[in-house]
Amino acid sequence: ITKKCPNCKAAKEMLKDEEYELIDAEENLDLVNRYGIMQAPTLVITNGEHSDKYVNASNIQKYLTEKDVLVY
Repeated sequence: ITKKCPNCKAAKEMLKDEEYELIDAEENLDLVNRYGIMQAPTLVITNGEHSDKYVNASNIQKYLTEKDVLVY
């Protein structure tokens, strides 16, 4: 997320019912570099060893839709 990103607002709304940590990319360059973040918004799902990235609001929405379909 960045302060000036127009799609970040949409992504935050999509994620409103999810438990996640919101990180400002401009203020956390170490994490940006560690996860290879190239654009905002980017959702990073990590278990400490492995991480998946969902770049842009449409891919974040797709992740959330697929996640809900797979939850039993």
